[in-house]
Amino acid sequence: MTNTTSSKPVAIVTGGTQGIGLATAKALAERGDQVVILDLKNTEIAAAEIGHGTLGIACDVTVEAEVDAAVARIMKAFGRADSLITAAGIVAVAPAMTCDAAEFQRVLAVNVTGSFLPARAVARVMQGAGSIVLIGSVYGMAGAPMRTAYCASKGAVHIMAQSLAVEWGPLGIRVNVVAPTGTRTPMVQDLIDRELYDLAGVKGRTPLGRIAEPEDIAAAAAFFCSPAASMISGVILPVDGGWTANGFVLKRAE
Repeated sequence: MTNTTSSKPVAIVTGGTQGIGLATAKALAERGDQVVILDLKNTEIAAAEIGHGTLGIACDVTVEAEVDAAVARIMKAFGRADSLITAAGIVAVAPAMTCDAAEFQRVLAVNVTGSFLPARAVARVMQGAGSIVLIGSVYGMAGAPMRTAYCASKGAVHIMAQSLAVEWGPLGIRVNVVAPTGTRTPMVQDLIDRELYDLAGVKGRTPLGRIAEPEDIAAAAAFFCSPAASMISGVILPVDGGWTANGFVLKRAE
């Protein structure tokens, strides 16, 4: 690609090859953004699926040099970076008493460091304005058994976003969080298949009576990256069908 400034807003999505990241990349591409997806593998395949001239770059978001190199490549190709959505994330399910320290650190590395490094790299090249959306979780707002590492990581993402919003607001950079409930992604489906996710229980607590689809989360992220959200920063937005608001477990017929 040539070293010219794109006439279209440039949106970068980490974890863009599947789940929430892929749905978000599709939503942004369809509305006319130049989309770049970052992920460990399969980026070219996903970029072709998204279409609209999407660029895929293989990148480990926990490695500073790889993240910085990816953003440098984006700037060389398009000359701008207008929004970032950090959808790369993992979960570990294990009792806290026996949770392996290495696995705990891995979850923090991907979910926290893997959000911070892209946010910092993109913020450095945003020119006067921009939107950064970190994907958090309702489990960054409430505890859950067997998910201590995941809850800790998403809670850190939430407060990190608010800190960045305060620090980078004077630069014109908005930072917000989309906090999904259980979402029908490959990661959640794997937990369901292994009987590590209480699908009926989540639906029962959720007033809308269902888990989220990736497109539900993508719509919220796309809103934060739109002019309609130009005065919104430092917000943690649950996209959860009323899950966090509910203090009473609802009984629903299956």
